[in-house]
Amino acid sequence: MKQNDVYFVPIHDKFLIHAPLHKLTALINQSALHALRASLMSDDPLPIPMNQLASQLQNTPLTTPSVLTGDDITPYFLGLIPTRGCNMACPYCDFAAPKRNSPVMSLNLARDAVNAYFALIQKAGQGSAEVHFFGGEPFFAEKVVHFVVEYAKIKALEHGIRVRFEATSNGLYNRDRCKWIAEHFDTVVLSLDGPPDIQDSQRPAVGGRTVSSVIVRNAKVFSDNDMELVIRACITDATVHRMPEIAQWISHEFRPSTVCFEILSLSHTAQSVAFAPPDPWEFARNFDQASQILSQYGIKTIISTADLHAPRLSFCPVGKDALIVSPDGMVDACYLLQKDWEAVGLDMRLGSLTPSGFELHPEAVDRARNMTVESRALCANCLCRYYCAGGCHVNHDTTGAAGQYDRHCILTRMITVTQLLRTMGQHTLADEWLGNRALLEETILQENDRLLT
Repeated sequence: MKQNDVYFVPIHDKFLIHAPLHKLTALINQSALHALRASLMSDDPLPIPMNQLASQLQNTPLTTPSVLTGDDITPYFLGLIPTRGCNMACPYCDFAAPKRNSPVMSLNLARDAVNAYFALIQKAGQGSAEVHFFGGEPFFAEKVVHFVVEYAKIKALEHGIRVRFEATSNGLYNRDRCKWIAEHFDTVVLSLDGPPDIQDSQRPAVGGRTVSSVIVRNAKVFSDNDMELVIRACITDATVHRMPEIAQWISHEFRPSTVCFEILSLSHTAQSVAFAPPDPWEFARNFDQASQILSQYGIKTIISTADLHAPRLSFCPVGKDALIVSPDGMVDACYLLQKDWEAVGLDMRLGSLTPSGFELHPEAVDRARNMTVESRALCANCLCRYYCAGGCHVNHDTTGAAGQYDRHCILTRMITVTQLLRTMGQHTLADEWLGNRALLEETILQENDRLLT
């Protein structure tokens, strides 16, 4: 057993033990904690049931995330950015591309991207394909999207595989376009920040028009069709206290599979209009309340840094051989703007696309593959490291000392621990813990969560 596989945090007068790679969580008292630590260090037997717990932790991990290796690319998905243009003018948007006159991907380039992707799929022997669309707003270049969907379906038939389509979208289009999307896409991640007053304040159209009625209408079209709707709500300091209300509104109006709450990323644009991120302690508390409301309707609630579904080394597609193609034919590991990753000293460029296929630089692929939580100093001793994986490579600075947590860490740690407690059925303890700031700080600000050091 690797010693860094097992973590603990104090919860009132007990201790939460968590081993993510062993898929084990337990709640024990202080004497049991000391006995367990001693047993794991010496292999001395413990009284049952403590001996069973120690034995489980000494077994081979059930899952071990690993870095991709080798010369061959096994694509996680093909990501396409049809344009960085957009028909909305969200005040907090951190994409600096022009709204109306950003370059649009040519149909020839889109065809080349699909051809190159399916060639890799065939070489890797994969039985399915995925095409994801990012922006700007991808449907602002609807001809490109329409072409890719139809052409990729033809290629999938040729290869005898299924292809699925996913798009991240603002939802601002006419009813006919919305119905086409609902009929052809498997998943739409829809940016919808809340009821009309919140949506109109935070997400107006270009020119300042209020368009919440259009977005709500289209969200209902998606809800009523055989596709997956994921609603992504950006939470600011002005809306954090309304998260339970937002959850209730979504539950009554739509039928999403998932609601993803994310905190505002502090950008120069957001600061210029006095938008600010929420207090992390309040966000985590309200996230828990919103989650309980949504669960009553069978809706999953997530935040991207606290997804306990499976351990991972990278927060996002970076390092997983996702190939994201921009309108200029450049191929990157990240869909964010080049200037943003360069500003923090990162190079996400993998290569370029030509009519003959992807021209990827092996050293660039290896560099992206090795951008994992293992190299992020801030995360070294954190219980969340295999779930959060350090968060966004571009927007979350993890070069600081281990245990020096920022707002992203605080809310991630709170939500992760709360989810672990509720999964164990410890609802009363979770409620008492969340309601006591002193207890929260004792848990969340603990600098080293490792059981064994």
